Amino acid sequence: MRRLTGALAAALSLLCLLAVAPGSVEAQPLPTPAWATTQAVELTRQGKEAEARGETDVATRRFMQAIQFDATHGPAYLALGELYERMGDPREGERAYSMGLEHVARFADGYLARSRLRMRQQRRFDAISDLLAAAELRPDDVSILQTLLAAYVSANALPAALATTRRIEALAAHQRDEALASATHVTARALARLVREVDPVTAGLTDRGSVRRALALHADRR
Repeated sequence: MRRLTGALAAALSLLCLLAVAPGSVEAQPLPTPAWATTQAVELTRQGKEAEARGETDVATRRFMQAIQFDATHGPAYLALGELYERMGDPREGERAYSMGLEHVARFADGYLARSRLRMRQQRRFDAISDLLAAAELRPDDVSILQTLLAAYVSANALPAALATTRRIEALAAHQRDEALASATHVTARALARLVREVDPVTAGLTDRGSVRRALALHADRR
């Protein structure tokens, strides 16, 4: 496995060579991005086919070759990381995702893949960090927010879970998704009861002040 990691690093290092050494033959023009991406797409496809046949060594080579052709081709990193995970090596899987995040701009899928791996390892707060990054890149993606909500609940971070629930509820209302808005509203009420002393609205039940008490009672009845 270390050999494979070394090969991946070596492949990426080739991308940093901008010119040949003095006295060597004249450098050849670099391939155009479109051609390089086409090659990366094809090699990633071949790698997935090889993996489906059980040829994991071939699949690994194809994914790394795809990265060598185009270091910004996100699907190759995802496929390589998932392959390592299925081979029982989550450490290398995480390394593949992290390498993708270093080279692919706005790689929300990379954050999501790494967050799933970290959640399976019970590294909840590391996973939450990745989910927050993905949510920042895709602020209107309800599925990411729902996954973040579940992670917060799993980590017993209930005030953050409540804030995320209200964010989902507002987004559902904006998207005119009545079913989601209704279901999320119920969840928000349940979470608000659990964090009553923390929530700035429902805290009015115990704090002094008629306005805050009225707001709190109204929130409970909704």
